[in-house]
Amino acid sequence: MNLIRKQQNFLPFVFDNFFRDTWDIMPAINNNHPATNIKESDKDFIIEFAIPGKSNDDFEVELDKNLLTIKSNGSVSENDYNYMQQQFNFSTFSKSYELPDSVDLNKIDSHYRNGMLTIFLPKRKEFHAQPKRLISVKK
Repeated sequence: MNLIRKQQNFLPFVFDNFFRDTWDIMPAINNNHPATNIKESDKDFIIEFAIPGKSNDDFEVELDKNLLTIKSNGSVSENDYNYMQQQFNFSTFSKSYELPDSVDLNKIDSHYRNGMLTIFLPKRKEFHAQPKRLISVKK
């Protein structure tokens, strides 16, 4: 099962790359979502968000049945700068994931360290990878 569902943009793929990546003429649709890594091992999934300049109190991680929602409600800091380019400012964002049945919902954990919000999603024991074994063939 996939942990991520792809979302369709309102612009075709060709326009997406040209306008957003090359010239930054049009703002990205998901501008408020931080860079994310999703990793899987035999025993768990790990979701990592790159969100610099926050504190633990700025995040809300909520589980409703099998829907995991991550929110940041931090305030925008005032400063004297006029940005020529600003590629990160995650004052608020919300991201949801529909978790597969393999995740043990009672053991989900998270922490925020060095600008990274990490959410650990351990798999239930019956979904752990079993070691390879040989089965003898009897006469």
